[in-house]
Amino acid sequence: MTEQHDFTGLKCPLPVLKAKRVLKNLEIGCKVTFISDDPASPIDFKHLSENEGYKISIKTSESGKHYFTLFKNFV
Repeated sequence: MTEQHDFTGLKCPLPVLKAKRVLKNLEIGCKVTFISDDPASPIDFKHLSENEGYKISIKTSESGKHYFTLFKNFV
């Protein structure tokens, strides 16, 4: 099961800052999905995953919501 956090309505940089708090406690092998409607969030989440070493999947709905699924596979 994938944990999910909805940050719809929050503007940059709040979605990625709140996501970092969640990711700090994420166990190895677990996934978490974040939802945001902030236009800058795809860039922010991509940088977060690259800098912190998470695998990421980004999907955007027609309504403008972005879904970021991050996977932790390291210690």
